[in-house]
Amino acid sequence: MPGAVFLEGERITLRTVEEEDLETLRDIVNQRDVRRFIGHREPLNLEDEQDWFENYEGLVLTVCVDGEVVGNIALREKEPNVGEFGIMLDTEQHGNGYGTEAVELVIEHAFKQLNHHRVMARVVDTNEKSSRVWEKLGFTLEGAMREHVYMDGEFRDMKIYGLLREEWP
Repeated sequence: MPGAVFLEGERITLRTVEEEDLETLRDIVNQRDVRRFIGHREPLNLEDEQDWFENYEGLVLTVCVDGEVVGNIALREKEPNVGEFGIMLDTEQHGNGYGTEAVELVIEHAFKQLNHHRVMARVVDTNEKSSRVWEKLGFTLEGAMREHVYMDGEFRDMKIYGLLREEWP
């Protein structure tokens, strides 16, 4: 049985993560072009995904298109009134605008319901698609943590994007 609908957009639905979603989410996180940009270096099995499901602290929702899970989006409180985004989508769904729509819905929720003053996202400097999403949504590139992540045989910078409540339309 699918999870409860939490937020609805024009083309996507964000719903609660349920145990039956874990196999799909495990398969998505193990895709090379997903895991490399979210920092996973080791393959995740179903037990790993179950552990994440049981221990994640924050808002996490599945991203659904026509009732099918195509990824997830998370927002956790880093400090009081500051949320940090994480999002992953099946590589077959990249470029369709689903990530942008999911982030828009959760930004609105973060500012209007959770009373966040600021939201942020971290992006590996080679992840141009993700950078474009944050920039399109009005996030400001605030800086970078130099050589913060090891990826594809070299250390890469981690860019920090931020958006304040008053900057959101």
